[in-house]
Amino acid sequence: MASISQEKIREILDKTDLVELINRTVSLEKKGKNYFGLCPFHSEKTPSFSVEPERKFYHCFSCGEKGDAITFLEKTKNLTFIEAVEQLASDAGVSLGESFAKKEDPNKRLYQIMQDAMQFYKLYLHNTKAGQKAKEYLNSRRLNEDLIAHFDIGLAPDEPDLLLKSLVDRGYLESDLYDLGLVKTTRNSQFVDSFKRRIMFPIKDLNGRVVGFSGRTYLAIDKDAPKYINSPQTQLFQKSNILYHFDYAKQVATRQNRVVLFEGYMDVIAAYNAGFGESVASMGTSITKNQVHSLSKVTKNVTICYDGDPAGIAATSRAINMFQQAKVDIRIVLIPEGLDPDDYSKKYGLDALKTLINEHWMDGIEFEYRKSNMSVDFTKMLDLERFKKTVFDLIKGTSHTIVETYLNRLSEDTGLSVDSIRQDFEQYTKKRVRSVYKRKRKELPIESKYERADRLILNYLLADYKYVQDFGREFNGMFYLSNIVLSIRMVIEDLYFNIPDGEPKVVSLKQVEEKLTEEEKKFLHEKVLYPPEIKLNQDEYVDFIRTLNEYLKTLQIEKWNEEIKVAPNMLEKIKLAEYRDLKLKEVKRWTKK
Repeated sequence: MASISQEKIREILDKTDLVELINRTVSLEKKGKNYFGLCPFHSEKTPSFSVEPERKFYHCFSCGEKGDAITFLEKTKNLTFIEAVEQLASDAGVSLGESFAKKEDPNKRLYQIMQDAMQFYKLYLHNTKAGQKAKEYLNSRRLNEDLIAHFDIGLAPDEPDLLLKSLVDRGYLESDLYDLGLVKTTRNSQFVDSFKRRIMFPIKDLNGRVVGFSGRTYLAIDKDAPKYINSPQTQLFQKSNILYHFDYAKQVATRQNRVVLFEGYMDVIAAYNAGFGESVASMGTSITKNQVHSLSKVTKNVTICYDGDPAGIAATSRAINMFQQAKVDIRIVLIPEGLDPDDYSKKYGLDALKTLINEHWMDGIEFEYRKSNMSVDFTKMLDLERFKKTVFDLIKGTSHTIVETYLNRLSEDTGLSVDSIRQDFEQYTKKRVRSVYKRKRKELPIESKYERADRLILNYLLADYKYVQDFGREFNGMFYLSNIVLSIRMVIEDLYFNIPDGEPKVVSLKQVEEKLTEEEKKFLHEKVLYPPEIKLNQDEYVDFIRTLNEYLKTLQIEKWNEEIKVAPNMLEKIKLAEYRDLKLKEVKRWTKK
């Protein structure tokens, strides 16, 4: 896609009414030249969010968020820069040129089918006798008209092919309905509706488009049938990518800076009814990497509120691990009595659920401690040792206060003296201090730009000896990130160095290949070499060097921070921190030690 000129961006911003744009999300009140409202980026009771129409600029005096119309759309609507510019340009009537003309979505017809199916189910719920009975059931579950409307709940009829006939009459193909999971085939190859006599919950993607359905039984005659039936995986519906209610919750989550994660639809509905608009569900499945990534783009704070039964506890533990890897702060709410959130709210009321989520949460350490404690037989020494090591792993590297708190709890729960447990903890952690730096280097997340620079710089080393010389001066020949890249680089360097002085320093690809293993040759051709049409660029080489230096700097800082963490006392920590800060000011080159 072509780039957008600064002149075009300025034109778009000049023609955008920033007050009107923000007023769609925030209720603004004029005070003097500016407008004020509650900040959409954090929770507050006193307005500190200011919009300056003359400067086309907004700023929150409390949390510090600031920007223009493009920034506002990026952050509140979870859009990319290009998407935000395109939306503003469209609203302002500014042409971005033919290169930015949007291609029609190839799935537009399929999305329309799903939208029409949702409308069919809603009409059937509100305009039939069967629908009246279904609404009575929903009302008994404390779903009023507002909740039914908010979640677009509908009803699948008892008739075998009513939806099929309705959509075919609209001109849709039976094959498309089948591919979307709306209809299925019988033994005699006849199409019939997939959902029958079920309350229908539409499942929407991040943009609010219907991609699937979940149908729930509600009549006594279906008591032996599966409670829920979901749409199959389709071109539109990939269950691992979708979070129920996320299309609405993302905006609330941006304002509240929090998402509350549940397992099921009814849990989300109960939580929304209790005032948690930022509620989403992973739809009864374990949270996936794609779902974690989607949530982390909106907020770095997630409250996990899964069922309190053993399966829910196990799912919570898996979710904690995945969110921690994504650098998301987590809180865990354990529902008492093994209940799910919906059942808890029915038994104790919505206010009780609200209090439980807002006030009775725990962090990951506390959750894992309680979970481990549940399975310990304190009469068995092996169980005691395993429990101790589990707790030691949880608290090592944390603050002194946390360590002391859990060592004392461990003493109370096991009946062992706190002195002996403290001695075991010190001995256990000392064994690991020797290998901390080495282990940290292995575990350090390497961003793709580092791996890319490490691989692609080989093109320059192979093309011209001057780059080999420059690389050697920059890193003293000691740099390596990937073993296979190091092996190829050493082959290239050796070929250059074996050329007698006075002769042209030229190395061919064929010479390099003759020195490589089959695995290295495959890696060279698939992961390293540029296509012939791509020309080498000095600026790219300089950027690669800068990126690799950044990686080495990151490693060195990690090493210093780890040394500070394991220092025996506060005085030593301060000295090491001062040394680190001094070196950060002095060092201009970063090389592996």
